[in-house]
Amino acid sequence: MSRLFPVVESLPPSYSSFELWPFRGHDGEWIPLHREMPSDDVGAVMLSLLGNSMSDELTQPDLETAFDELVRLETPFLSGGLLLEADGIIVAPGCCCDLTDWPDWHGLPDGNGPDLGHGPGTMFEFDGEIIRFWPDVDDEDWEFPAGRRLEIRRQDLPGLLQSVDQDLVGFIEALRAWVRNLEPSRADRVVAAVRGYLRVGECPSA
Repeated sequence: MSRLFPVVESLPPSYSSFELWPFRGHDGEWIPLHREMPSDDVGAVMLSLLGNSMSDELTQPDLETAFDELVRLETPFLSGGLLLEADGIIVAPGCCCDLTDWPDWHGLPDGNGPDLGHGPGTMFEFDGEIIRFWPDVDDEDWEFPAGRRLEIRRQDLPGLLQSVDQDLVGFIEALRAWVRNLEPSRADRVVAAVRGYLRVGECPSA
């Protein structure tokens, strides 16, 4: 059975000095976004969004200022994307993937592919009603990939993307509870901004 769900890259050790809120920081792991995610994971996602989206060095004067900065991000970037899993094979976001671009996956059934990152990256091809993925393809093997591959049917993708949207809706609820616990006066604005960054609700009906 295929699974498709949103993930954010966990934070590198350079963030260890951040003290405005607790967060999980195991370098190199994926943090799945969903309704029941722990508060420390929500904190890691918000710190990643803040740190990766600001052109200036991240400062931490107080919670109110940090949340105000989250609300007014000009170019939001959230390191992550959609993780596809089936039959023990994982297609994970590559380098420079941005979770805010997840709606681009809607174009796959029509032959328009999303940016899945690089270094190494994922190659995909269309074979009739099958979409075939090769994870972790090096540059020299790009035209003729080898190794294990993952296949899904085009007709299954809309349902998988609806599940992604449901996970993001759940994350937004987890985020609302998280902000209310830290700074209730900023909750509505932060939630509205992040919902817009992630384009929650943009999944067409299957």
